[in-house]
Amino acid sequence: MYEPHPSPEADILAFINEAPFCHFRLTAAAERLLADLGVEAPARSVLRDLFFDGEQTAPDIARKRPVTRQAVQPVLDNLIARGFVSTKPNPRHKRSKLYLLTPAGIELCVEIQRRELAAIRDRLARAGDADFAAATKAIRTLNNVLKDYLDETA
Repeated sequence: MYEPHPSPEADILAFINEAPFCHFRLTAAAERLLADLGVEAPARSVLRDLFFDGEQTAPDIARKRPVTRQAVQPVLDNLIARGFVSTKPNPRHKRSKLYLLTPAGIELCVEIQRRELAAIRDRLARAGDADFAAATKAIRTLNNVLKDYLDETA
């Protein structure tokens, strides 16, 4: 087993190596938790973006992942068909509509949050004194560094 020498760089590599496991487990847990709602990971992710960040275009949503607009569009179309998302004209662009949550979409997002918090609330005691605020700050910093890298190398 590879064990790098302790250093800030080793801590960053450990974080990078651990993050995908967390992502996949979060995805699996969310799909299990939300199966009866018919909300799969891609839809949950798009709903979350619209819930927290407000109305956006499909390219805006795609850039956050980073994936193509074409990868996000079927998810948006499905959410529209189910009545959770609607569109409105975009004053900044003639063809790229703005997507926003409907009242039903907002209710769904509130239910998703309620279920996710209920599912982890009892398990959080096992986390001991884990500093989730610091972890959030670290992952946000890494996300910004990676976004800058992708923007610079595009």
